[in-house]
Amino acid sequence: MSLPNEEKEFETYPRDENGESENAPEGGGEGDSWVAFFKGTPESVGNFRAAAAEAYQRDESVESENAPESEAGSEEDFQADVDETYPQDESEAATESVRKENVRKLWIPAAAILLAVFLGYLYLAGGGESAARAQNQPQFVPPTVIVHRVGNADLAAGSEYIGKVESIQAASLRPQVAGEIAKVHFKEGSFVEAGDLLFTLDNKQYLAAVELRRADLARAEASLERASKYYDRLNAADKRSVSATDLDVAANDVLLGKAGVAQAKAALKLAQIDLENTKIAAPISGQIGKAEFTKGNYVSPSSPPLADIVQLDPIRVAFALSDIDYLRQLNALKSGDGSIYKSTLRLPDGTVYPFGGERDFEDNTMDSRTGTIVIRLRFENDRGLLVPGSMVRVAVKPIQSHVSPVIPQEAILADQEGDYVYVVGGDKIATLRRIKSGSEFGSMREVVFGLQADEDIIMQGLQSIRPNLPVNPVVPRNRAEDDSPAARARESGYDVRP
Repeated sequence: MSLPNEEKEFETYPRDENGESENAPEGGGEGDSWVAFFKGTPESVGNFRAAAAEAYQRDESVESENAPESEAGSEEDFQADVDETYPQDESEAATESVRKENVRKLWIPAAAILLAVFLGYLYLAGGGESAARAQNQPQFVPPTVIVHRVGNADLAAGSEYIGKVESIQAASLRPQVAGEIAKVHFKEGSFVEAGDLLFTLDNKQYLAAVELRRADLARAEASLERASKYYDRLNAADKRSVSATDLDVAANDVLLGKAGVAQAKAALKLAQIDLENTKIAAPISGQIGKAEFTKGNYVSPSSPPLADIVQLDPIRVAFALSDIDYLRQLNALKSGDGSIYKSTLRLPDGTVYPFGGERDFEDNTMDSRTGTIVIRLRFENDRGLLVPGSMVRVAVKPIQSHVSPVIPQEAILADQEGDYVYVVGGDKIATLRRIKSGSEFGSMREVVFGLQADEDIIMQGLQSIRPNLPVNPVVPRNRAEDDSPAARARESGYDVRP
């Protein structure tokens, strides 16, 4: 196999010890380039070997397209020719080994440095984006919420009922005799005492009736006296001169005379009663109402009432108590302390009656249709605030008290696990707390467990909070100091204990 042209030209111009050729042209031809390539270093020989191998491969690739496969040379044959033509001495092999070792030692630190630079660039790029994202993201601001402090209220089975005011005594004035009203002696709506004269009827005919009955009595007494004397005369005569029949008739006339006198006395008494009934007096003390009949009107026992009188002080309030509530307090009733209920009244205008009531009596039967029993309470009424027939609200509680925390219903939330509230402590962190709700009254609700008095709970702003995040608790400035849950319960008519 022939060597490339560069090898032939290398042989044409032999070099001296310094690698310079005396016969080489000075114009910088191909030979001069090879001189520069091989000048004085073993590495030049290796570089030439590589260049020669690459040129050989190009020539062989062109020849192999037109030559048979058996005639095509291989890279191993060319490498053998090159090694035969340019043998490497031991110094060249050593130099090549050192060069490869140095390249390997330099490549590992260089790769580590490049990897570190690349990772640093990624970190700085990512950190910049995170910083920009954090700078653009809004800062968390604790939401403002309105809080309420938990208070205690006495919820001892308290209930509110509709009661009716009843007068303990009431009287309707009706005439006992017929006659024309001669005079009205009272002022309508005034307070009257028992025995006060109220109406006077015309009594002329009743006076005449009394005189007539007195005359009848006198005639009966005269008849009796005559019969008595006749009987005495017969009884004193000789028995032989008086028959038994005459004696018996005389005795019978005496008896009839006595009966006639008694009858005349009774008739006189009736006439006197009728005469007295022409004067109508107050049977009880109380307030009298309107006079339905005035002077000149003819009235009789079948006429409507002339007027009504009701007792106002003391007065009674009746209401229906459920059988369950009544039976719960039956033991207290049997103790005989006279009072098993603590009761307050709320008048129709919403004001609370200043006096408390005490037990008067209960009915002796239970209404089977409603399961209730009528309870009657007695109240003082010296100012006349309670009017018979009016309707009031009766707040009734048993003697035994039951104090429990109460909170506004708007502060209670619910989910599948039950009711809960958000509690705000001294660290201003909203904490979710599970509670068990009890009875409901008005806008408040009892808390059976889960809260204690004097704890702060969130009532408004619940939609903007999350558990265990800070909040800005605020107490409304326009709310009075006593407008706590306990005070609100007190306004509902319950005996509240702070």
